[in-house]
Amino acid sequence: MSLNKTNGNMYPWVTHTWNPLAGRCQHGCRYCYMKKGFLGNLEKYKGKVELVEEELNTNLGSDKTIFVGSAIDLFGDWVPESAIRKILSSCGEFSNTYLFQSKNPARFTNFLDLLPESTILGTTLETNREYNISQAPEPPQRYQDFLAIDWPRKMISIEPIMDFDLDKFVKWIKRIDLEFVSIGADSKNNGLREPSSDKVRNMIKKVQEFTEIRAKKNLNRLLD
Repeated sequence: MSLNKTNGNMYPWVTHTWNPLAGRCQHGCRYCYMKKGFLGNLEKYKGKVELVEEELNTNLGSDKTIFVGSAIDLFGDWVPESAIRKILSSCGEFSNTYLFQSKNPARFTNFLDLLPESTILGTTLETNREYNISQAPEPPQRYQDFLAIDWPRKMISIEPIMDFDLDKFVKWIKRIDLEFVSIGADSKNNGLREPSSDKVRNMIKKVQEFTEIRAKKNLNRLLD
């Protein structure tokens, strides 16, 4: 698999995905779509993490919005620095908007000088609480690490949204100074602790006062 056109299920505003890194993501998130989707059954995403060198020859073209590493966390602590540098170098050869999203945002700081100018940096904050559903840094740590990143274009994904503390969570979102917030619900029946419809609506209303909300279709289940 090389450059793939998206069908809009992940992010409607992303046009393509590119996954030049093979291997199993070690975050082990309980709700991970890779566990239940066809990609998770591919040999490419099993075993040791390694760079697929031939993928670096992919023509990424121009004027696209490409989610790089959509199937694995490119900035996980287990990913070799050399692999990340080669991938970023390849991205820099083409004029596109790139999304790099990580549940280990602290590692972004090691590569800021290599990021293409049009890069959007993102992290996932399902909630402001600690629910111990993965091996990734807990949301409070992700928040602090992402807040410290000095980059002009930042977004967060609140998906799958889990129950949260309204005022505290909104304060976090405002402090990060985001370009936009993407919100989605659990669409794989993982039995997560979810917020009430009223709480979600109140959060959206408050966040819209200072940044853009991009709500995914799967959020409608919680809003009905």
